[in-house]
Amino acid sequence: MLNEKSLNLAGWLSVVAAALYFPQIIIGLISELSADKSTTFLYLEALLNTGFIVIYVYIFVMLKRLLNEKAAFHDTDKYITFLVWTNVVITVISVIALPFPEAQEVVGAGIIYLMVPLGVIYVVFGIKLLNCEDNLFGYLKPFSYLTIATGIMTAVVVLVFFGFITAIISDIILALIFFKAANLMQNQGSISSKKA
Repeated sequence: MLNEKSLNLAGWLSVVAAALYFPQIIIGLISELSADKSTTFLYLEALLNTGFIVIYVYIFVMLKRLLNEKAAFHDTDKYITFLVWTNVVITVISVIALPFPEAQEVVGAGIIYLMVPLGVIYVVFGIKLLNCEDNLFGYLKPFSYLTIATGIMTAVVVLVFFGFITAIISDIILALIFFKAANLMQNQGSISSKKA
């Protein structure tokens, strides 16, 4: 059951997720360019990736609940579940492989192959989301289109850097959706739409 506190937390975590893309990009670039990484750097990378995925899971579980409870919308449930589990598996494997340079190469290649289906699922998720009758405080279309754009850029792989940009913007929009829902919960005791 959603409440004002959990919705506000989801909003703030969406802001944090958007901010975490910057250190992730920097650490990713350093990781690619550096042949010999220190133990401290490996721990930092593992900590950042683990923190990010925990936040990601919470945000998407809350988004699923929001869509279910606010709009009685379930068409995206299985796509959200797939996105959550795929990202968890990718993160766990990449964190485990961090101390082993040989394993990192294999994992890196595997992740590149996984990016195509992952991107496709993001696109499908965004398209399905457009069928939601609730406009999520006017943010449904921008969020859906940004999700589709992120999916396309992820699937194309070479455009993944631009996918980070659209992902950052969509996380900010998602934060606004959660904050508006928390405000609605505070004012009327529920998030069910009257004409949101």
